[in-house]
Amino acid sequence: MKKKALVTGASGGIGEAFARALARDGYTVTAVARSEEKLQALTASLVGEGHRHEVADLTKGEDVERIATLFASEHYTLLVNNAGAGWYEPFAEAEITRAENVVSLNISSVVALSHAFLRHAERGDALLNVASILGLLPYPTGAVYAASKAFVLSFSEALWYEQKGRGVYVQALCPGVTASNFHVAAGGAPHEQPSAWLTQSAEEVVDEALTAIERRAKPTVVANWKNKVMLLFARFLSRKRVVLLTGKW
Repeated sequence: MKKKALVTGASGGIGEAFARALARDGYTVTAVARSEEKLQALTASLVGEGHRHEVADLTKGEDVERIATLFASEHYTLLVNNAGAGWYEPFAEAEITRAENVVSLNISSVVALSHAFLRHAERGDALLNVASILGLLPYPTGAVYAASKAFVLSFSEALWYEQKGRGVYVQALCPGVTASNFHVAAGGAPHEQPSAWLTQSAEEVVDEALTAIERRAKPTVVANWKNKVMLLFARFLSRKRVVLLTGKW
């Protein structure tokens, strides 16, 4: 069977790493993001032939619908819903449009594209939704982002159960701090980058995710053993204590 993958948010970070790894693994990749220039450079540099790109702003319903129609006209064996956004600011101090855009991108587009993909998925296909370890933790100054990733996590775990009987694998990938432009794009100061000891490369995150797709065993993949230890520790604390700690990050 010809392997074909669609990756959203493919112009950088984890999305770009997925596109490159999948191309090396023999997939024909459709890369989706907002930047035409970055997508052209990416697809031109991927291993293999037949790769393409689609320019889309997934906060816009019409762009989501356009990408969703691809699953009806072509058979994709893998969808990676990676596109996402967040920002650092107390919720009540921000313009509501910032929250609405995060909800549109992190939740609405994931729901719509997952639905379109699964309606046409066949046995052996896979859906990977990128959540976050913050989907398991409250995060003051990143309240909407963390809550959106909690949705993606719960949504994907439920889909894993619903789809396993028909042989379609669904994974919620929960990366922690990853070397990418997310911190600065979210409003963080360049000199306040997260601790290096806790940071994974995008390639390391993708390697863990793709290994889990091959095994098709569990619905949730928490990247980096350090994140697993941190989440295990959090289970022994009260919710109040957890939010008091994450509020100081």
